[in-house]
Amino acid sequence: MNTDESIALVLGSGVATFLIVGTVVAELAHYLLGVSLLVGLPVGALAGAIAVASVAVGLSEQTPSRYRRLTGAFAGFSIGFVIGAAVTAALLHFDPSSAAAMGAAVGLVFAVWISGRV
Repeated sequence: MNTDESIALVLGSGVATFLIVGTVVAELAHYLLGVSLLVGLPVGALAGAIAVASVAVGLSEQTPSRYRRLTGAFAGFSIGFVIGAAVTAALLHFDPSSAAAMGAAVGLVFAVWISGRV
């Protein structure tokens, strides 16, 4: 895997993790606290930053290949989940549960594909 693909995986997984965690925490906080964005955005940003650091370290050449494949699977799943859920919700007008299920299916496909490339 070349450097440009690694950078794309690192940044893509960070943004995807931010979106996933931020949305989930904001929705949960909305029902519990009533101030959803004040809680969801910082927690999502922290999770995204941790994902960026973890994927960057996990894709380095010093990391054993088994862990690189696992890191690639995480990055692929998070990116695929966001793409799949967003496309099915926005373009196909699926309800949130069905969009999440389609996002998980697309995420699994991306996870297998990316883990085989790293």
